[in-house]
Amino acid sequence: MLSTVAEIIRDLLIFVVVMAALLITLVVVISKMPDTNPLKRVLTALSYRLGATLAAGALAVPLEPVPGIDVLYDIGIPLILVWYWFTFFKDAFDIKSRPRDVTGEGRVVHDGALTPAKPR
Repeated sequence: MLSTVAEIIRDLLIFVVVMAALLITLVVVISKMPDTNPLKRVLTALSYRLGATLAAGALAVPLEPVPGIDVLYDIGIPLILVWYWFTFFKDAFDIKSRPRDVTGEGRVVHDGALTPAKPR
């Protein structure tokens, strides 16, 4: 019985190490992509949302004991996070449908050539 539990724990640890290595590889590959790449833009936005969600959770710990503020926090932060995540999904579908203006002049880079930006 004990050896079976040890084998399960060993297999889980191997799985976690392999997934961590894959994540690190993915982060390195994506960081080397150009800023106009839609995958990089979506994953950057995703990481901002995850960071904001984790920060909201970490901020909850010291605010919970304070009367009054904890109620405002419990109501306000979920609403803000729902809106923030909604904008992520809305923008993620927009990213794949239109190119990004990287020149600041209303032109976008498409296949290496500058073309006029489409009106929104």
